[in-house]
Amino acid sequence: MAPRRAFFSVPAQVPFRLVRSQRKTLAIEVRPGVEVVVRAPMRLKQSEIDRFVESRREWITIHFFKPAAKQDYSAEQEKQLRQKAMQVLPELVKRYSALVGRQHGRVTITGARTRFGSCSSKGNLAFSYRLMAYPLEAIEYVVLHEAAHLKHLNHSPAFYSLIERFMPDYKRRAKLLKQPPPAIQ
Repeated sequence: MAPRRAFFSVPAQVPFRLVRSQRKTLAIEVRPGVEVVVRAPMRLKQSEIDRFVESRREWITIHFFKPAAKQDYSAEQEKQLRQKAMQVLPELVKRYSALVGRQHGRVTITGARTRFGSCSSKGNLAFSYRLMAYPLEAIEYVVLHEAAHLKHLNHSPAFYSLIERFMPDYKRRAKLLKQPPPAIQ
């Protein structure tokens, strides 16, 4: 892990961590009130990383200082959402994996807070139980998104073209995930 590094244009009270890896792109992860993680390719020049961070200075500052929106569920609500996930997701994964023409691996339900789904390079799919609080059309979008990763393990134009072929309104559905989930009874 790289040592903490303060970037020149962001307020001094924002702790940064630079993580270099075999990735091909730059990314910024903001943990409100905690730290900002900048992920960069191993050989990328520091000056390019600095320019990237500088270009997103305002966005970083806004997101770092805004209070973290926590959607915590009671133990009973979590149990209900996990049960719903076990009922709904396997069938959706089967359907959308078949549509994209790829076989999936294991399907697991997680408690992830920052992402609704993920796909490993081995074809294993994971979904947060928190996704189950959203409408079915949003759930279907996330499942198709992860199933599309079975064919394209990236977010290339070909990846989004594949999603659009099976779900022309995917952008509208994805926007549902930007809203707080409806209240759980």
